[in-house]
Amino acid sequence: MTLEALIFVGIGTLAEVADIDRAAWNAAFRAHGVPWSWSWDTYSELMRPGGDRQLAARYAAHLGQVVEAGALDRTHQKHFATMLAGGVPLRPGVARVMNWAARGGVKLALVSRSEVEPVRALLKATARERGGASFDVAVLRDDVERMAPHPEAMVAAVTALGIGQGRAVAVVDTNVALEAARAAGLPVLAFPGRLAEAEPEVFGGAPMAHVLSPEGLTAAWSGAKSQAAE
Repeated sequence: MTLEALIFVGIGTLAEVADIDRAAWNAAFRAHGVPWSWSWDTYSELMRPGGDRQLAARYAAHLGQVVEAGALDRTHQKHFATMLAGGVPLRPGVARVMNWAARGGVKLALVSRSEVEPVRALLKATARERGGASFDVAVLRDDVERMAPHPEAMVAAVTALGIGQGRAVAVVDTNVALEAARAAGLPVLAFPGRLAEAEPEVFGGAPMAHVLSPEGLTAAWSGAKSQAAE
């Protein structure tokens, strides 16, 4: 059995985008005249259950307020895309891994809760750094009914890749993504960004890397395969 695909779960596994996302939310609040301004601590606490369409709604409920959460989210996504288009570097090792995969015939997939505009902006902004390596499959927010921790998006990615069972490894940067990947039967490599780096225990002992590498990915995949055979 050989490793046939890598699945990056969340655009945060490609680039450190959390503070950009927070800035986009605050820009959306200003655009709609909502008197909120999320600090890093507030934003990171809201993201604990995982970023989703309900982020503004959950915050409003916490405050006992009513806002047009859907409109805020749509404006946030537009600001997020614009900010990403301004440029953001890939996280350590990502370019190397993507090019290694492309040269070796290992397929690449991206699963993200984001809408298409921010994803397109990020990929365009990092195209040169990626050296032409691209994704074979993308499963985004509007492609599924249920988001992580439900495994629907992971299963959709594996199906679209056309690979055999157990022949992919998922790169995750949150415990919510970890749950979804494991529920889909995927080996995982935790690659925590700023939101999760202070709490490595949330990854439940999963293999972890702070610099992505082909060696770390293949070790995570081989280790999971060995455990399954025991």
